[in-house]
Amino acid sequence: MTITNAKQRILAERLLLPIALALAILFDRLMVANIFQDLTFFSAIFWLCYLAIFYAFYWSKLKRDSVAWFVAICVTALCIWNFAFGQSGHNWQFAAITFFVIPAVLMAHAQWTACGFTLKNSEGMALAWIFGAFVKPFTGLVPLFEAVGSLFTKKNRPLALRVLIGAGVAVVVMAVIIPLLMGADQVFNHYISRIFANFNIRSLLFHLTVIIIAFGLFYSFLWNIGMGENKIRRIPEKFAIDPVISGIVLGSVILIYILFCIIQFTYLFAGAGLPAGLTYAEYARAGFAQTVAVCAINLLIFGIFLRFGPKEAGRKFLRALLMALLALTVVMLISGAVRLNLYIEVFGMTWLRLLSAWFILYMAATVALCAIRLFWKRLPVLVLAALLLLIWYVALGYLNPDAFIAWFN
Repeated sequence: MTITNAKQRILAERLLLPIALALAILFDRLMVANIFQDLTFFSAIFWLCYLAIFYAFYWSKLKRDSVAWFVAICVTALCIWNFAFGQSGHNWQFAAITFFVIPAVLMAHAQWTACGFTLKNSEGMALAWIFGAFVKPFTGLVPLFEAVGSLFTKKNRPLALRVLIGAGVAVVVMAVIIPLLMGADQVFNHYISRIFANFNIRSLLFHLTVIIIAFGLFYSFLWNIGMGENKIRRIPEKFAIDPVISGIVLGSVILIYILFCIIQFTYLFAGAGLPAGLTYAEYARAGFAQTVAVCAINLLIFGIFLRFGPKEAGRKFLRALLMALLALTVVMLISGAVRLNLYIEVFGMTWLRLLSAWFILYMAATVALCAIRLFWKRLPVLVLAALLLLIWYVALGYLNPDAFIAWFN
């Protein structure tokens, strides 16, 4: 919906009421009611419904946003994966991770829509994600009360609508009062229990409470996406790390990495004898996780100095240092891959080892993007790395991890 004036804003706020209520009811019926059975299946249905409603309400914002569509298609693919593989009992590790990945990705998708990020100014996405998860579900509650209040105060409303509103409010009030009265008087409890013999009052009250709370949170969140204040927070462009500091930090890191790589070429790649009592499988197991962690830190260092390094003086020297950092990162990634391969040859493939191998391939692709960014300033490396991680994760699911592990072993 496109909001151009106050009248359309009021209309949008009222239209959002049944939309948020529908999402709240779906959340209760699909997620809460099935929390101990087939949650993977029903959560996929819920998020597909959420996506459909979100796109219907914010169609004018999203219809030409290729990044948003890419993310939505990937999330849809993950939901379809839940239908195809999530219920079989296999791949339960991937299914468990996916249960949290889908809402996390959709939160980023919503903030992309709300703040109007572009590929060039995406550095505030992390902060926007935090605001979206912990602030926006509450800051739109005042407009919610105003929108609900307007339903009761407007004159000349159709009789059928007034009856419907009154009945809805009465149901909510009675659901709260009746259980309390049943506890206050045993005779009243006896007769009410006979009237509602086939109903579980406590269960009804619980689910009604869930729906009311979810209704408020969904309304506030969706109101903030289209009608709230969504500022893009950015660090000032003038901020830059001193060239001398940049040289000392990067130079020191590169020197220690050179020493590390020399050891890799000596013991891992060239096959020189290991210290007494140490097998290659143990050598690989002891160092793989740390090696991959260092590579991830290298990419973080690269991003910080690329964004906040010297702007003019020392720029060429900085580029040379960053190129050296990426080259050494490639060596360490190869070291990690060799270590992992040695370990797999001895102990076989498992879910964790497959995930590790997949992550090494992703980091190698990210290093390639970083290298291109050094020579092509307009490349939106942060957004592309995030989108690549998403499609990488979807591809891992459709590999059918458990079937692949069984085939490999």
